[in-house]
Amino acid sequence: MVNFDGDPRGERRRRLAGIPAALWRWVVQARHRLLMLDYDGTLAPFAVARADARPSPETIALLQRIAASPGTTLAIVSGRRLDEIEALMADVPATLIGEHGWERRRADGTYLRIPLDPATAATLAAAVQAARAGGWGERLEQKRSAVVLHTRGLPEAHARELEERGAQAWQPLVSPQVALDRIRGGVELRARGRNKGTAVLSLLSHAPRGTLGVFVGDDVTDEDAFEAVHAWGFGVRVGDGSGPSVAQARLGSIGAVAEFLAEWLRLTAPPLGEAS
Repeated sequence: MVNFDGDPRGERRRRLAGIPAALWRWVVQARHRLLMLDYDGTLAPFAVARADARPSPETIALLQRIAASPGTTLAIVSGRRLDEIEALMADVPATLIGEHGWERRRADGTYLRIPLDPATAATLAAAVQAARAGGWGERLEQKRSAVVLHTRGLPEAHARELEERGAQAWQPLVSPQVALDRIRGGVELRARGRNKGTAVLSLLSHAPRGTLGVFVGDDVTDEDAFEAVHAWGFGVRVGDGSGPSVAQARLGSIGAVAEFLAEWLRLTAPPLGEAS
């Protein structure tokens, strides 16, 4: 299904080789499409300063065109706070989901904020106290529904040591209400009950009948989304392919994500200047 004519170097073919042709056929034949993308490590490269993690201008332009296409609903699903995603994606009129589904802003500007159980909030506050007592509080990202210890930018051995200390300090706080995850570049303690999988199912519940869902992500927290989307679409895991994943397709890098978005547009949207 994918046409690589006009690409004599075969670079585009190589970058999209992890997307089977059968999945592209699903995209073309779908009555409607829901394209959901993680932010960090998927749309934007990781950065030590979180505000510096931004998509390329090319990626922003592609997302704007997809959001304007009548055949696709676009959503950004992130673990970041919603206000951060709003600032970073201000030029893209998409549905935005923050904190793994605890906060949402629809493309029409309406908001939803899920209340957090007071006992869970108290557990997360205790995690912050433990971090400060351990001397690594300055590396914390505090959210309403989670606390993250970031180790990006540290020498590898130091990062692994700090992640182990953080996991050991927070492990006693794990409960049916709170989960502990080893993520890329850190450790996260977060409220259970909402994750990227539940966010995907919520988005589907508001999508037109017969919608094809596609989720693109790079981290362990995206696996919930890959599982949730499997019954009515497919997942795309971004990265070197060394880790296990339930996603049905792969992209090797963030650069390949831009190629994926361009191919999505080519197959689903009218060219610029043509009526939709």
